[in-house]
Amino acid sequence: MKRSLREILEERRKNHKLFVPYLTFGYPSIPDFLELVSICNEEGADALEVGIPYSDPVADGPIIQTTSYRALLQGVTPLLVKETMEKASRSIPLVVMTYGNIVFRYGVDRFTRDFSQAGFQGLIVADFPLEARSLLLGAKEFMEVILLLAVNSSPERIVRVGQESEGFVYLVSGKGTTGAVDIDLGVLEKVVSMLRSCAVSPVLVGFGIHSPSRAKEVASVSDGVIVGSALLDFILKHESEKSWKEGFAKLLREYRQALQER
Repeated sequence: MKRSLREILEERRKNHKLFVPYLTFGYPSIPDFLELVSICNEEGADALEVGIPYSDPVADGPIIQTTSYRALLQGVTPLLVKETMEKASRSIPLVVMTYGNIVFRYGVDRFTRDFSQAGFQGLIVADFPLEARSLLLGAKEFMEVILLLAVNSSPERIVRVGQESEGFVYLVSGKGTTGAVDIDLGVLEKVVSMLRSCAVSPVLVGFGIHSPSRAKEVASVSDGVIVGSALLDFILKHESEKSWKEGFAKLLREYRQALQER
């Protein structure tokens, strides 16, 4: 029987803090992206978040916007994401990050069925808050729906997200878009403590995890981290160099090592 995303992450967090990279599908190119997936797999990522490029994001900062724009210029579509990933070789679980317009345009039931068949186990719809959870009820049959939570949420909201988020709880580290957040570890620790009393899944922190040392600090008060902008920024700065993929692998190893200690 296929294990759920939550079960896989729960088992992995017994040994180390969780590390979930984020990559924009199709950036810098589809062949390069597939190599990056393999590198994440080989370098000890616990899961991989794959972003579907979108022209009107609300949560993505300038780095992810740039990578999405460049992927869109290459003709990336949600259907192409599905068709490519169902052929991709990897062993780590996949989470798809997208926006409501894409899911509804594709069709909620069709989207979650197709992406589940392509190997995705978790779904993040960044512009669907807790109140829009009911719009994705059809997804439950195929995928675990992961909810985002802000650190300034009310205690009541923290409890509800903790109880209803599947796979893991995506805790946004502070105010701002991806890659540009000042993190207050004290505030973060307080929210994670509240979540631990009610959450049924691991608590991962994303936004503003810009270095391995920062990842270690944040993971000291959580179950792990999601790193996107810092990885994509490395590629943006180095993709013209011959050995940039070796450099990307080294950066992943540095994150993995920083998160190895419990």
